[in-house]
Order: sequence, then C-alpha cells, then structure tokens
Amino acid sequence: MIYPKLISKFFLLLLTISFSLSSAFAQQLPGQMEVKEDFSEEELKEFVRVNVALIPVQENAQEKMVEAIQSSGLTIDRFQQLAQAQQAGNLRDAAETPEEVAQFNDAGQKVMATQENMQEEIQKVISDSKLSEQEFQQIYVAYTQSAKVKEKVDEMMDKEFNP
Repeated sequence: MIYPKLISKFFLLLLTISFSLSSAFAQQLPGQMEVKEDFSEEELKEFVRVNVALIPVQENAQEKMVEAIQSSGLTIDRFQQLAQAQQAGNLRDAAETPEEVAQFNDAGQKVMATQENMQEEIQKVISDSKLSEQEFQQIYVAYTQSAKVKEKVDEMMDKEFNP
C-alpha cells in the first residue's frame, strides 16, 4: 500500500519544514503559545495541498543530499556518525584520516547548499499558496501539538491518497 510510505514522507517533510521554520518560530513565539484549533475546512485543505506539493521537493533534496554524500566517498551511515561527532566537538578524533575530514567537509557543504535551496523552494510553495506564512505556521504548530488538528489533517491526507 502506497499510503503508509507517503504518510511517512509527510512526517519527514514536516520535520524538514520544522527546521526551516524554526528560526521564524524562535523570533515570533516567545514562551508558550496557545495552540489555535479552530481552522476552517478550506484552511486545512490548503495545508494538506501545500504539504502534498512539498513531497517532491523534499524527495528531490533528499536524493541530492544522498548523492552529495556518496560522491564525496562516504556512506550515509559514516556521514551521520561524523556529523554526530562534529556536534559533540570531536570530529578529528572520530575521523579515521585527515582525508575523511575533508570528505566530510565537502559533503557537508553540498548538503547545506541543498538544504538552503530546499528551504527556498518550501518558502515559495507556501508563499504561492492561499495561506499566509503565519497561517501555515499556526496550522503546523497545531498539527504537532493538537490531537484534534492532527487527526483531522491525517484524515484529509488519507482521503487525498485513498479517494
């Protein structure tokens, strides 16, 4: 069944969007924000439509990131291990050779460029939608924090992929 695969991509996409919007949230949401739940049917349909439109954007970016990592000579697993080591501040200790550090840095720059391009595409799709960026963010926050909104959006996604 294709639906579970698409839903898992939807959740992955929401995670991706959360990273791209996190700085905007940090600037706009000081402290705890009350979650709005009373969205119109049209607003939720547009939110689903936007997310469906973003699936190929995310898939394309994911393919490019995998290609960038592999073309640098690293496996995905090794890149992730080195990324974790870098975050912990011990990349040089985790890398087997200086060449591996160079491979990681090369792949990392390509991945970051791909992520920046993807974020621009995400912003364009949202901007071209019937939702303002703020409305999209409100629905996104509600989707992640409100069981009621999540259930409604998931139901709409199910209807989208299984008419």
